[in-house]
Amino acid sequence: MNLKEYISWTKTINEYKTAPTVANADAWGFKKLKKVNVPEIKIENATEGDEGYWSVRNNELNNWAKEIWSDLVFLDTKIQIQKPGQVCKPHLDFLGYYLEDICMAHPGLLKLKHSLETPAIDIWRMFIAVEDRVWGQRFVINDWDWIWKAGDCIRLNNWRALHWTENTSKKDRIIIKVTGVKF
Repeated sequence: MNLKEYISWTKTINEYKTAPTVANADAWGFKKLKKVNVPEIKIENATEGDEGYWSVRNNELNNWAKEIWSDLVFLDTKIQIQKPGQVCKPHLDFLGYYLEDICMAHPGLLKLKHSLETPAIDIWRMFIAVEDRVWGQRFVINDWDWIWKAGDCIRLNNWRALHWTENTSKKDRIIIKVTGVKF
């Protein structure tokens, strides 16, 4: 399938139902990257999503990410706040909406061959811990619990690694998610 067909396919699926059938537990789940200096976080006007957390996007955060990952383009940066009791069910990040935006800027990409096994575009999806993990906060990737400290940064294999989060602690779990493309 080409990228155009893949983007169309992502609009027809339920990622929580489809992901377990196409994920690959034997694929790499995540890679630890260098520790990151976490910016001062301003959590204003957070909106609750249906995926199990609240989120905030702002220009200051995106500018911070551009300084750290200057080799990535089409940066999308947001703060995820998972409140006590919230769960984000197992899923893959198919990124159809994100790919569609990239292809609007570069329509020639739509013809590229794309699959979950061999993606057409080198997308980097990273998670940066804002605070140390506390008991009850979980981020599970291919059945492996990521145990983090503030500033820890990982790159997720969004195409293949089934992942989920939950917060049974009494404290909000705050994490930064950065998505970008390396051409």
